[in-house]
Amino acid sequence: MAETNPDWPEPVRRALDEYPIVLVTSGLSDTREAEALLDRQRPGEWTRLEWGMGSAGNRAAFHQLQQATGMRMLPLVVTREGALGGVPELRAWLGEATPDTPRTDARDPVLTVLGAGGLIPFVFFGAGAWIAHPEWQAFALNALALYGAVILAFLGAIHWGIHLADRSHRVGPLSGPAWAVIPPVLAWLAVLQPLPEAIMTLAVLFLGVLWVDRLSLRDRRLPPGYLTLRMVLTTGAILSLAAGLGAVTVG
Repeated sequence: MAETNPDWPEPVRRALDEYPIVLVTSGLSDTREAEALLDRQRPGEWTRLEWGMGSAGNRAAFHQLQQATGMRMLPLVVTREGALGGVPELRAWLGEATPDTPRTDARDPVLTVLGAGGLIPFVFFGAGAWIAHPEWQAFALNALALYGAVILAFLGAIHWGIHLADRSHRVGPLSGPAWAVIPPVLAWLAVLQPLPEAIMTLAVLFLGVLWVDRLSLRDRRLPPGYLTLRMVLTTGAILSLAAGLGAVTVG
């Protein structure tokens, strides 16, 4: 907390008692980008502390902050965990891409091919479940269910990764890592059921995870086409699971 930084000026420590993030500026600094970043990712969690350099008291406070942090830039972002620095450091802390950083496009042919390749086991075992031989059908259905559980764990881990880049990432009331473990645990419980119920549960989980991701990720800076690609791949997975379920029902 702010009390762990006794060398910081009193106004900064008071501000940190109320807000986890403080933006220190002289009033002449361009804070538009910093404020836009904070409003987008940390609304209501920051405050602006403006020190006009015409005041001897403000100049003394800024000098004290410089001495305590070793940083001279303005605007200067400080948090309860320590001083961050200027806008580039804030951008990195929030997990925002820099303006000249190329963003990966989910429509990139390599990613599209890899995503489509991930559907191959679904399609192969979903169709293979219709083969008449009972032993092969049982193997195909088990493989289909286990692969579905693995992919659900992968989809949950996406939120763990986002949290590592942006500690503010949440999925509804849950933190990113808390939600990240839910899909794999539910998938594991699903495959403990008899095959028809397991496959049906997995199909519902795929639909639910896609729904949660569309709600929790729609306002984030994602590669173009990511959610569209997710919808296509999830549809393929659900149809394959439905094929396997149909094979059990008809059989």
